[in-house]
Amino acid sequence: MLELRDQLTDFETNFDLNDERGLTLVFKNPVLSSDDVIWLLKGSPVSVKPEGEGQLWTYVFQKQHTVFQDEGDAFDIPILMVIQNDKLMEITFPERFLKSLSIPLLKKMLASMGNADISKLSRSASSKYTGTDSTEIPTSDNVIETLGVPYEVENLGENSKLYYLYYLEDALGNATSDNLTLELWFVAGTENKNLKSVGGKIRGIKLSMDFETLETTTQ
Repeated sequence: MLELRDQLTDFETNFDLNDERGLTLVFKNPVLSSDDVIWLLKGSPVSVKPEGEGQLWTYVFQKQHTVFQDEGDAFDIPILMVIQNDKLMEITFPERFLKSLSIPLLKKMLASMGNADISKLSRSASSKYTGTDSTEIPTSDNVIETLGVPYEVENLGENSKLYYLYYLEDALGNATSDNLTLELWFVAGTENKNLKSVGGKIRGIKLSMDFETLETTTQ
């Protein structure tokens, strides 16, 4: 985790982003092994196919809904991984992730994670992204367009918290709370809808990012 964070400080040297088959992050100097992936995701992929000189692994996070929501599998998150020489070379997310986030913006956001504060004790990493102005900051509408209706929305007064819950599919296509759980949350202004922070939790590891703009830091 530390080695990957250090690589993010020089994003252009160590990574690339493209839209060849979705939103694809390319590891130019890969440090994560196939065993790291299996450990993080608590199991093997649902499918493995030949891919050039390596393999294409597929994992699927099934979105969980309340009894009042009916989106089917439209907002599940299939993740494609290219494994070569026992290293993670590429990871691809659905194309819809590019609807609201440009590749240049995503590069800047990922690069900001190179300065993340990591706590081994609490198993967490937190970072901050500073945009030029509010137009650079994604909104809660962008989140819903990409991820669908939240599992839960919490009213925090001036802000709202959108919460999403996913279970990883097993080899039979089943997804239950006994499988790996992915939690995502987004805190956004109630009026302007700009994101204030985002966070996620997987395997007990918490990742978070706060958003601010040069407008607010100079006030």
